[in-house]
Amino acid sequence: MTFANYAAINLDELRQYVLMHRENTTAFQLYIDRSKTTGRTITIDPSDPEWEENLEQRLRQTSSDEVASN
Repeated sequence: MTFANYAAINLDELRQYVLMHRENTTAFQLYIDRSKTTGRTITIDPSDPEWEENLEQRLRQTSSDEVASN
């Protein structure tokens, strides 16, 4: 798959491709960039005393968003 083809597939398809081709760093970086752009990445601040609660809340939100979109 060429770089131009990566743009033609949706984020979930790109994720599957990256999981099957873990050595392809170009596809991985594109997946990370697109995930950040769409708000699908979850980040934590380990110095925040409530980071675990925030992470759990974000995971619940992400899960419910995915169910609603299907």
